[in-house]
Amino acid sequence: MTSSSLNKSCSSSSTGSSSSKNGEKGEKKVYDLISLEVPRLQGLLLRSTLFLCENHYLKNSFLSSLYTKNKMTLISQFNLNLPPTFYPIVDVSNQKHQQNKSEFTFKKYLATDMLHDKDLINYFQSKNLETSNQQQQQQQQQQQQQQQQSSVNNNNIPENSILNYYNLYASRKITPNEIANFFIECKNHSDEQTPPLKAFIKILEDDIKTQAMASSERWKSGSPLSLIDGVPISLKDEIDQIGYHTTCGTTFLEKAFPEVKTEDSGVAKMLRQQGAILVGKNNMHEIGISTLGYNIHFGFTRNPYNINHYPGGSSSGSACSVSAGLNPLSIGCDGGGSIRVPASLCGVVGLKPTFARVSHGGIFDLCWSVGHVGPIGSSVIDTAIGYACIAGADQSDHQSVLAEQYGGKPTVPMFTEIPLIQPLKGLKVGVFYDWINDCNLEFRDSTYKCIEILKEQGAEIIEIEISNLLVTRLSQGAIILSEMNSSMKRFKNFSHELQYDSRISLSIGNILPTSDYLQANKIRTYCIDQFAEIFNGVDLIVTPTNAIAAPEIEKGVLSLGESNFGSVGELMKYIFIGNITGIPGITIPVGITKDKNLPIGFQIMAKWWQEDLLLYTSFVLEKNIDFKGKPQYYNCPLTNCTNPNN
Repeated sequence: MTSSSLNKSCSSSSTGSSSSKNGEKGEKKVYDLISLEVPRLQGLLLRSTLFLCENHYLKNSFLSSLYTKNKMTLISQFNLNLPPTFYPIVDVSNQKHQQNKSEFTFKKYLATDMLHDKDLINYFQSKNLETSNQQQQQQQQQQQQQQQQSSVNNNNIPENSILNYYNLYASRKITPNEIANFFIECKNHSDEQTPPLKAFIKILEDDIKTQAMASSERWKSGSPLSLIDGVPISLKDEIDQIGYHTTCGTTFLEKAFPEVKTEDSGVAKMLRQQGAILVGKNNMHEIGISTLGYNIHFGFTRNPYNINHYPGGSSSGSACSVSAGLNPLSIGCDGGGSIRVPASLCGVVGLKPTFARVSHGGIFDLCWSVGHVGPIGSSVIDTAIGYACIAGADQSDHQSVLAEQYGGKPTVPMFTEIPLIQPLKGLKVGVFYDWINDCNLEFRDSTYKCIEILKEQGAEIIEIEISNLLVTRLSQGAIILSEMNSSMKRFKNFSHELQYDSRISLSIGNILPTSDYLQANKIRTYCIDQFAEIFNGVDLIVTPTNAIAAPEIEKGVLSLGESNFGSVGELMKYIFIGNITGIPGITIPVGITKDKNLPIGFQIMAKWWQEDLLLYTSFVLEKNIDFKGKPQYYNCPLTNCTNPNN
């Protein structure tokens, strides 16, 4: 719902005068998203399209027609009188974006305190979390009976959990040295399958063992650094790590920068300080330019739930490795859904924090004003621990310092203090029904089921409307393609080494007028203002994470890849808002498709700097949703340690 001032500040031809959802003729319809009119390009058609995009004589007319056909011209036609916002670092204390105080409160503490909270470990180790219905209680009892002979006691947490690593280290049943060896075995085994999983671009086995040895010594002396000491954690290959190249999924960045990194990125440094074993670089869609998640250079990353389907991207390897049990936590990057989309498609949890809440120091500059760094975890708890490790000011990144000035020091919920009865009482949840209905039927049903659970747990559901989603999505696309094109221009001598889909997308970015980039950032200002107003009436906004399930990897795409803007648009239908405005969002798995065992995700978005509320709410939902998904491929180091015959 936008204010009269916002309505006066802009007008758009992007919203037609079709019938409203109530069917009253002549009433302007607020919801205006449409599907992209682009065919799925493979093989000869992919080659031909690339030729048209790059041919000196044909590219201007072809790309201009494509630009117009997909309504990109609406960006310049959107009339508004607002300044551009080039970085969405929002000061909520500013009168313009000041938020009404929420009636909903909960116990929280500094994120750094969570990393040393032994009460959290004891809570999950010693008692079963009470659930909201008798069926779930019975299922828990059955699971306990089945696992009573195992040293890994699953009290509402997955086997592949940071908490289980900690418990087994603390009880001296295993050591980080053993885990390092089992991780290497599991990772190698995953790539010996047909087809191979390809979750990683590279691991350095000797480096992993060296880190594990140091961690084992700390545990032996009774002085672990934190909850993650000795835990295997991976990084998307967009993030600098000592001893590795940062390739962003390309073949040429290693040639352009032949020396391996001698300094860690900000997030890698923070993880090391807490004792994590950094186990290597995850595969990714080349230069992060698509949410499909494939890579023809380092191998197609597979979806562990159905290996014949895409994992989502561009943090494909990160979500895949966590979903397959190889490691409980990975750090990804999200410029247009690249954390939330693969996390959703692979049935794990993914958090995109507020813009600049996590340092961008040592992150390859692909899309500097919409890119976010965040955790992908096996559960909400693991994701919260990952967030606690990496969030906060990094003096080498001035934006993260400014973020802490605006948003305060990062906090997380005190999970041990969440009430068992009506934990969401007083919480106001916004739903734009026309938007959430525009998806696959199974996804819509799962979304309504989640909304009902939130309501049962005490939340108030409030209907909202969001104006001009179409031009917002177009503006997000214009910004990210412009910035990626600018980032890649310095490597023009290597452009022939890029995947065909990357070259087609960069060609579109190359024809974007500078005026449209400027206008898109003015539209960003409009979006920020609109959402600041919406959040004065609600605490959260919920949607499906995606409109469709993970697309199938067809046999004909393995050599050249494919360009599939149609599916990409459906995967990003609920995603782009978080990137252009900078608001935080989280996805959790809530269902499985009936026919192909593909996960269904649910997205929750909050006001700037309120990651703690996202984690609180998603934890409550996770506990009550009864997600039963089982990956087709799963191989966890803990399974190997506790069941040596596996």
